[in-house]
Amino acid sequence: MLCKNCFSKAKLISSLFLLMSLSNLDAKMDDIITSISNDMEHFNEVATVTKENEKYQPYIISVFQGKELEKLGVSNLKEAIELVPGIDMATDNSNIQTPIFRGSNSLAYGQTKLFIDDVLVNNLFLDAYSEYLGMPIEMIKRIEVVRGPGSKTNGVNAYAGSINVITYAEDFKGFESKDGIVFKYGSYDYKMGGFLKTLKTDDLKLFVDFYYQKDDKKLPAGPDGLSQGALGLANIGLSKSGDAPLWLEDYSLGVNMKYKDFSVKARILEHKQGSAYGINLALPQKSDRLKLPSYYLELGYDKKINDYKFDIKAGVKYDNFDSYSKLGPDDLNLSGIIFPNGIYGEHIAKQRTLYQSTYLKYYGLDDHIITTGYRIIREETVDMISKLSNRSTGDVALVDYTDTLPFFDKDAKRDILILSLQDEFWFNDDLSFIYGINYEQTSYKDAGLEPRVSMVYRLDQQNIFKAIYSRAHRNPSWQEMFTKNNLARVGNKDLEPEKVDAFELAYIKKFSNDSYLQTNLFYLLNKNQIYNSATDPVYRNVGDTDIYGFEFEYKGHLSSVDKLYLNYSYVTGSSHIKDQAVNDSLPNVSHHLAKGYYIYNLNENLSLSSVAKYVSEKDRAPGDTRDKLNAYATLDASLGYQNRKYDYSLLLSVKNIFDARVAYASPPHTYIEDYEQERRNFLITLKKEF
Repeated sequence: MLCKNCFSKAKLISSLFLLMSLSNLDAKMDDIITSISNDMEHFNEVATVTKENEKYQPYIISVFQGKELEKLGVSNLKEAIELVPGIDMATDNSNIQTPIFRGSNSLAYGQTKLFIDDVLVNNLFLDAYSEYLGMPIEMIKRIEVVRGPGSKTNGVNAYAGSINVITYAEDFKGFESKDGIVFKYGSYDYKMGGFLKTLKTDDLKLFVDFYYQKDDKKLPAGPDGLSQGALGLANIGLSKSGDAPLWLEDYSLGVNMKYKDFSVKARILEHKQGSAYGINLALPQKSDRLKLPSYYLELGYDKKINDYKFDIKAGVKYDNFDSYSKLGPDDLNLSGIIFPNGIYGEHIAKQRTLYQSTYLKYYGLDDHIITTGYRIIREETVDMISKLSNRSTGDVALVDYTDTLPFFDKDAKRDILILSLQDEFWFNDDLSFIYGINYEQTSYKDAGLEPRVSMVYRLDQQNIFKAIYSRAHRNPSWQEMFTKNNLARVGNKDLEPEKVDAFELAYIKKFSNDSYLQTNLFYLLNKNQIYNSATDPVYRNVGDTDIYGFEFEYKGHLSSVDKLYLNYSYVTGSSHIKDQAVNDSLPNVSHHLAKGYYIYNLNENLSLSSVAKYVSEKDRAPGDTRDKLNAYATLDASLGYQNRKYDYSLLLSVKNIFDARVAYASPPHTYIEDYEQERRNFLITLKKEF
């Protein structure tokens, strides 16, 4: 266990990573190799403005530009992520949505990590980031998605992959970010407004972004989980169908400040949403809500002295799980107690995460960059409230059960220490390696040693080969460890971390700076997968899963006035639940995913674009007798107008033109008709830059 004074000893100073000079746009191959060595300090330092170096990185990486996504009518971060090869989406009864990378454990949240300007924002309660998936695309300059474990080497484990969102706080000389305002209106009475603003002096740069958005979304759902006995056989007759309240209201204020070698990164996100399909699987009221606020502040210091580079960070993050909802319908019968007006509940768990990291890079050895350092983390619950309708009398008035019947362990805490050592080695101008090891110790179950080896071979400037082996883990979320007195989920402090060994091969053919073909093969050995179910609500390490497949990605042009992007991924494998036979399929996983977009510029002002997606059918979990979840295909189209003289643009988008039924899989014995998503809808966007 870590020393309790670790954080008090940490210096609260901060850093921004070194930005690559853009003066080498016309560089020859020797200059490109030099720039690659600088880029490999961290994958999000890729100089995507030049389109030169992203494919040389020792990861399976896809990069999407915000401006291009805007032209496509992509509305938010979630819609952007859905374009990435091998990524599907899943949700749950609270509409906590999460990307699924390469079919890896669709029932777990924290298998992937989300970073905003390199700050980890996964919440502590669920280890999810659903509250950030609605981030408007106009706030995002670039999205870098790394598929595969071991994608981070600075003390953060990304089990199945990572997503790094770069805002317009990133500002290159000659490619400065513009100030701007944006307004949007769309289906479900969606309204959004926001702005971007940068202030500069010789030594100081301050960037601020803000957005507010809300809608009144409701989608058909049911019969709800009561029909399957989710709240006991006596209540099956109380099951109902209707509209699931999926409305949204949130606002976010982000601040990035850089002063010489010091920086500050901060964000406030107030997120509120409808209770969706009910915390206890009973269809809730329209006014029932879930709040998932997120606040962070990170300070740092970044300095290079001779052959040494210091990167010191310290931060604090607060996030809450705050639910107020009607948990069961009128006349609910719980253990013989009748609730004539239903049962209500208010559940709040407030978490705090403190962290400090120090990393040192040494450049003094020829052809090597040595990195070593540590990251220490303290996670803890700082407040917990548990209120329910009177369980003794059935009276609807809330009674405080915080001490007598808590829904969560109010004393939950966890300390984590991560040590890292890595060498980046250039054998010659064509062949480079990264190899290293992480060690993690926690207050509970240790992950131990985790190695990573990556090789990049450049046959020439156009042909690149990669081979990667990595091991990573996912610590159990706090919901999985500390939940109490809940009919749908029961925590387990004895859970082992989920672990994966990954083997990846890739080939990239570059045709030009912005045209390429990328293919990769992957084989994933997953151990200690964590599951629970409606019939066994206790979280357990019950499954091992072997996953393998390939991904294909192409980006290029059909003419000088268009852009074409296509990808296809195939995934298959087998799963083994303890005390059961091996299952030769992957439950809730699409074996085939195909996606693409096309932009055609009619002239310098007008553009037409379309986005197409195909998701194949999904097998059910063992024991689930329902038919397979149907495949679906969607097509979106957008018409854009850009006035370059006055720097404003107008975009009209129609999504899911053919009104296809899109549904995310529900677990067995819950909502038997799954979770239906949006049908055909529209969006209008007006943006002005200054």
